[in-house]
Amino acid sequence: MHRFRVLSIGLLVLIATPLMAQPFSAWLVKGATPGYVEIPHSSAFDFSTGFTLEAWVQGTDGGGCSSIAGKGYTSTWWVGICGTKLRSYIQGSSTVYTTNADITNDWTHIAVTYDGTLRKHYIDGELVGTRNTETGAMTTNTSAVRIDSDVNWNFSFGNIDEVRIWNVARTIDQIRANINKTISTPQTGLVAVYHLDGSANDAIAGHHGTTAGTAGFLTSPVALSCGSTTSSALCLSGNRFLVSSKWWTISDGNRGNGTIVPGSSADSGNVWFFGPNNWELLVKVLDGCPVNNRKWVFSAATTDQHYVLVVTDVKSGQTKRYFNYGGNAAPAITDTEAFATCP
Repeated sequence: MHRFRVLSIGLLVLIATPLMAQPFSAWLVKGATPGYVEIPHSSAFDFSTGFTLEAWVQGTDGGGCSSIAGKGYTSTWWVGICGTKLRSYIQGSSTVYTTNADITNDWTHIAVTYDGTLRKHYIDGELVGTRNTETGAMTTNTSAVRIDSDVNWNFSFGNIDEVRIWNVARTIDQIRANINKTISTPQTGLVAVYHLDGSANDAIAGHHGTTAGTAGFLTSPVALSCGSTTSSALCLSGNRFLVSSKWWTISDGNRGNGTIVPGSSADSGNVWFFGPNNWELLVKVLDGCPVNNRKWVFSAATTDQHYVLVVTDVKSGQTKRYFNYGGNAAPAITDTEAFATCP
């Protein structure tokens, strides 16, 4: 870790921009100074040759390294952000591994897995690094687990949501299958799930935590505004729905926001990524309330690039995210269950 760090003290400000719409209904916020959830030690958090840590995160590192979750990086496991890079430890301080792919300050899904031979880092469902230097069992200790902190590194990253801890190494397909869903029932290998929707309770077992420092919960969704369509955001259905996208070319690390093609209709619009003559997405938000009491999201794409489509109901604050992964021809989206927010 870095020996010195400058910690900015200030008020927590939630900036409601399209790509910072929350992934789920509420989340953990650190406040003006480090704040975290602490979970008492349990042997369930002592891993051998199977481990996965998943979380949705949003924020910026304050000039050194910031903790997402850990049990004491000097002797066992830790996951965090250093600058803009995802870093992990699995057997104490000598097992540092940092990947080159950048974390942006938008809401981002991260995952770290270990199977006894390979450690893998994922960002938004994409494999961004693999390390095979360490082998064998992960080390253990009797320290508490912390979310947004670590007993050896009390520096919080920012906002955190839907933290999942597994005693198996999840595959890329398994990570992608649930990246934009909540998990509230036991699954094979799942040790604990923290929705962080107003409490630090474990949703599937008894590994409940408590808040410490300046940590708190945003206990209601942030309802964004959508006054009119801009170059990066569509306002549809009478400005009820805010639609945006971001793309990522994995090979060179370039990222950007999808650009709205001029001339959108009241309920649909087109998006380009790399040039105004190369349209990538058609997006619709439809009123299915008379049919099944839902608002619908449909989309068609002509791309195999990584992208995430973000649709937010600004009235309720609910958000849906739809991913396509690099190298895969994007399938059509026909989500007739998207928003239970009628009328």
